[in-house]
Amino acid sequence: MARIKFRQRQRLLAAAAGAAAVLLLCTAAGIVYVRHIEHKYEADRSGYERRIAEMDAERVRVFTLTRDIRAGEEIGEKDLTEVEAVKAAVPENMPTREEAVGRYAKVALAKNTPVSESVLYEGEATPGDLRNQEFRLIELPTRLQTGEYMDVRVKFPTGEDFIVLSKKRAEDLASGTVWVRMNEREILTMSSAIVDAYLNDASIYAVTYVEPGLQQAAAVTYPANESVLDLIETDPNIVERAKTELERRMREKLESGLDLLTPEEIQKYLNNKANMTVINPGTQDNSLLSQSNTGNDGNGNAAEQSSAVKEEEQGFTDGSYAGD
Repeated sequence: MARIKFRQRQRLLAAAAGAAAVLLLCTAAGIVYVRHIEHKYEADRSGYERRIAEMDAERVRVFTLTRDIRAGEEIGEKDLTEVEAVKAAVPENMPTREEAVGRYAKVALAKNTPVSESVLYEGEATPGDLRNQEFRLIELPTRLQTGEYMDVRVKFPTGEDFIVLSKKRAEDLASGTVWVRMNEREILTMSSAIVDAYLNDASIYAVTYVEPGLQQAAAVTYPANESVLDLIETDPNIVERAKTELERRMREKLESGLDLLTPEEIQKYLNNKANMTVINPGTQDNSLLSQSNTGNDGNGNAAEQSSAVKEEEQGFTDGSYAGD
């Protein structure tokens, strides 16, 4: 019995010794493997750190925007600031400050965007006959903003619709008045269209471009009327009379539209008026004028409020608009 127990003890000791030897070998192999991984990690990290140091050393100076730029807007001297950037992350065609200033953005650019050649395009050279022109007779989109590009069109009662001015920049806006730059040919064409619209009860309106930096200027389709040009030549005052008449028609259109407003619409208009930054009364897509509903509370309040709105609107034409 004692001999059997002794043999079992020897077997257990031998098994334990074998297990210990195997464990020792595994531990040694594990230590070697871990040290190999550590050395590889250190080598990789050193390589990355060296590469980062090299990239940091290869830095170049670029120009970024100091404000948001709309598509088609000109970039000025104060719109650029110089910063450092990693050379590997910067395109090769980065313009200098002198090369960027005076050019236009193809697309809308956010503040701090690096300015590269791919987002800029050249403006047209300023011709010697370029002049600033002011118009109050063009029906402007209600959301038109300074700096946006537009086509000026004329629409006749017959349904014919022509482009008179192509891709003109709204240099400034104030109470339904727009300023654009035009050369001599465009001035003559626009004068012909104004007189033509006056004689034929047509309307002159504007439509804006979606992406002016990417869209080409539309082709002018309005054929200057020879008889109108002869009339302008014999009577230069006809252009001013036509402008005055077209402005009067726009005013009548505005006031007739205001007479159709319900009291609720009038109150909504008065509430929103103070929050509007640009107001172009009498435009073809004015939501207030597109309503044909009439309203009265039975006590004549609608007529009184409509009259009040007329007085408010009078401020648009006499220069008293608070937002100007």
